[in-house]
Amino acid sequence: MVSKPLVLVIDDSLVNLAFLGDILEKNHFDIVLANSGERGLAIAKQSHPDIVLLDVVMPGWDGYETCERIKQDTELEKIPILFLSALGSTENKVRALQAGGVDYVSKPFQKEELLARVRTHIELAHLRKNLEREVANKTESIQSLFEALQLAYEKTQQASILKSQFLRNISHEFRTPMNIVLGMLEMLVEETELTQEQRHYTEAAVNAAKQLMDILVNMLNFSQQFNNELKQIITDFEIPDLVDNVIKNLAARMKAKDLPLITEIAPQLNKPLRGNSDYVHKILSKLLDNAIKFTAQGEIIIRVDEIETADHKCWIRFEVKDTGIGISPEQQTYLFHTFYQVDGSPTRLYQGIGMGLAVAKMFTEQMGGKIGVTSALSQGSLFWFQIPLDLKS
Repeated sequence: MVSKPLVLVIDDSLVNLAFLGDILEKNHFDIVLANSGERGLAIAKQSHPDIVLLDVVMPGWDGYETCERIKQDTELEKIPILFLSALGSTENKVRALQAGGVDYVSKPFQKEELLARVRTHIELAHLRKNLEREVANKTESIQSLFEALQLAYEKTQQASILKSQFLRNISHEFRTPMNIVLGMLEMLVEETELTQEQRHYTEAAVNAAKQLMDILVNMLNFSQQFNNELKQIITDFEIPDLVDNVIKNLAARMKAKDLPLITEIAPQLNKPLRGNSDYVHKILSKLLDNAIKFTAQGEIIIRVDEIETADHKCWIRFEVKDTGIGISPEQQTYLFHTFYQVDGSPTRLYQGIGMGLAVAKMFTEQMGGKIGVTSALSQGSLFWFQIPLDLKS
């Protein structure tokens, strides 16, 4: 059986109490009566009514003070209070609402209007209570979900740390024997008389060893970046010397593919600059290495220009342009992601594990710069990066 709404009527007039009580009982409300504000508060604490009908003019606490005292009780503060009074001025209505009332009905009132307002405010109070309960349940669910996500995140972080430590340990352990292998192979090429066939095989082994060493260095760089172990070393250097050194290191590969290389360095860059020359060297080397790898014929162009000078800093733009296979717009979206390969199929023609460009991006951003590409399939690619370098004072 559904319980009837409980109405508390507070009025110092016994006639009014009897009249209101009769109307409410006939319209399926349970009622409790109080003839003073003090008595009304005590009854409200005991019965927790669904609504309070409150007179204004009473001895002792008037209606305004009674309303304020009810609202000060945390267990009663959400009970709607409807004022009933013969004081119909706007000032009295405003004061009643400021005290915490939800409505104000002037005497003499129409029975139907009063009942409609009582039902409306009880229904609104119930809806608000249900909504608050629903919000509390949702909040609890969201909190539980957040805690689960936090736990999953912490586990992911732990897994990432383990992966990083694994990469670092692997790269450290492998680099020492790889250095020995690479050194021995280079000595074999440079200091031993070999037949043409033996030299061909040995040079192939040297190239493979260098590729593997590059992978190990990339792995170490990523693990250091994750653990905030990458340290920038700032030195003085000149752009033309750095570019020449990069080209020199890759000259053999250029020669093997018979690819002409054009360099265009702005004349104003024949001056000392200050920055992380090691990072710049590695980024440019990776871009040039990619250009050589993906270009079968045509040419490769390296351009370096000064694009802005301000506040003792010089922004430098490096470009590596090739006439190779090109890259589709879809592939460009993921090009600088770790372990992404333009061709990831088992039968791909171009080797690598997709770390080179990700490392280049990491170094570029470490220096406060940015990196990008412009390309189209079968029309070659233009890779670029821009970095700030200090002007040597």
